[in-house]
Amino acid sequence: MCEERVVAETTLYSGRVVTLTKQTVALPTGQSAVREVVHTSGSAGVLALASGRALFVRQWRAPLQKMTLELIAGRIEPGEAGLATAQRELNEEAGMAAQTWRPLTAFYQAAGFSDAYCQLFLATNLTSVAHKRPLDAGERVTQVWLTLPEALVAQATGELCDAKTVIGLMHWQLMEERNG
Repeated sequence: MCEERVVAETTLYSGRVVTLTKQTVALPTGQSAVREVVHTSGSAGVLALASGRALFVRQWRAPLQKMTLELIAGRIEPGEAGLATAQRELNEEAGMAAQTWRPLTAFYQAAGFSDAYCQLFLATNLTSVAHKRPLDAGERVTQVWLTLPEALVAQATGELCDAKTVIGLMHWQLMEERNG
């Protein structure tokens, strides 16, 4: 059952990464309300595991004005599948490929105001690539391999703080508990 019906929508901003719209919606009560919605093409992230460690990247995040430690991830290009994005990003940010890929989970990052949808994949049996793709313009990342206890400390101290990485970390922890 649809609780709201969009009766009008205006684009306030359209950029390379996001589009911001203002929606007027009809409520079941007969009243109307305004919704501001951030639209994206989605993203894909990678929990890359090897020898009991996971690969993270350290990078500056302008919206937060700080360095973060995150799982490798990137924006899904129009027409691209989430797995293809994850494979591309593992190559770009780490110079690696994985022989084994498995979907971990998918989720909306901020359902109250955005349709941003993230798909997370588990990558194992990692190898170096012969031809590394270049990083995106202006992108600078440093690779960091962490054990699960080290990653949990990084999350507790706030260095590892974005949704996809926290969710990926929790999946890793659950996998370890099941296997141990």
